[in-house]
Amino acid sequence: MKRKITPELSSKDWKEFCSRFHFDNDKLPLIRAIYTAMLPLVDAFAYYSIKQDLPGVSLTHYAYGLVTLGNGVDELSELYLNHEQLEEAYITDCLSLMLLSNAYEQFAKAVEEESSLYAIELSFLGDEYPLELLPEIFEHVSPDGIRLTGSNMLMPLKTAALIIKLDSQQKKNITELCNTCASCKNLSCPSRKAHGPKLPHTYGAMQIFNIRH
Repeated sequence: MKRKITPELSSKDWKEFCSRFHFDNDKLPLIRAIYTAMLPLVDAFAYYSIKQDLPGVSLTHYAYGLVTLGNGVDELSELYLNHEQLEEAYITDCLSLMLLSNAYEQFAKAVEEESSLYAIELSFLGDEYPLELLPEIFEHVSPDGIRLTGSNMLMPLKTAALIIKLDSQQKKNITELCNTCASCKNLSCPSRKAHGPKLPHTYGAMQIFNIRH
């Protein structure tokens, strides 16, 4: 199945953006300007299946698929990099992460509509399930807007493979389910929004913002 989705940032997303990605509030006009330029380039789709036909997945009910923001976001990021506008390229990537989270919510809602079940757990390949499932998922959902390279990389880059556990009883709302930071095992991620200890900046962010500590 293929579903057009239209991710966008809410007022709540804007409130957390600067703190999550370590921007000063005076950067918001630039961030919003990039978002305004970026949003028309987003061509987001979910390609998915609600069949229980993946090898090695023993859940009673589940769905799986690919969610992408399309090629336009990659092209905008590359344009900034080609002009050595590193801060703008970094902002584009941060905005992409937020938009992908919103896209996961829309994907989960589509799965609930198709299956008449509730989405209760969201997993990415490489976490609970092996990356070796990617070619199988790709073949099953036949995504016409996504390419899988010989080294198992998804193109466009702003694309993710997900497995959603389904149940007849609702246990979480969609927004909570798609808070990917809460369940992510990468505890050292500097963009993590779940509560926890103060985390370090990445090397790339330190270079862009001239951070020494």
